[in-house]
Amino acid sequence: MQATVKAEKIIVNILRLGSGLSVVLMTAGIGLFLARGNFGLGIPHVGFMGFRRALTGSLVLEPGPLMSLGIIVLLLTPFFRVVGTLVTFWLVEKDYKYALISLGVLVILTVSFFVPGIK
Repeated sequence: MQATVKAEKIIVNILRLGSGLSVVLMTAGIGLFLARGNFGLGIPHVGFMGFRRALTGSLVLEPGPLMSLGIIVLLLTPFFRVVGTLVTFWLVEKDYKYALISLGVLVILTVSFFVPGIK
């Protein structure tokens, strides 16, 4: 019972960290956008921005890349939740059946990142 409570806390902390970091990044991007005097202009369309462009642009405090990085972090949060679930089932709870199920879900998520969608 104690291991289950510890596992749940780990998973909850992963979700809180991911969503909180995402909110901070997006708020910082919007704040920088408005601080530069872009009132009433709307958010500029920057097109698809990959992780590398979002990260490098965020390091030099560009508003668009900061907001994009926030969205990327939000999208990756469930992935890291599954990683946390796998680790907690394997190491904390020693429940290898559910660890293997989590591994299967992780493989499916990982493959879906790299395989383009069917049109």
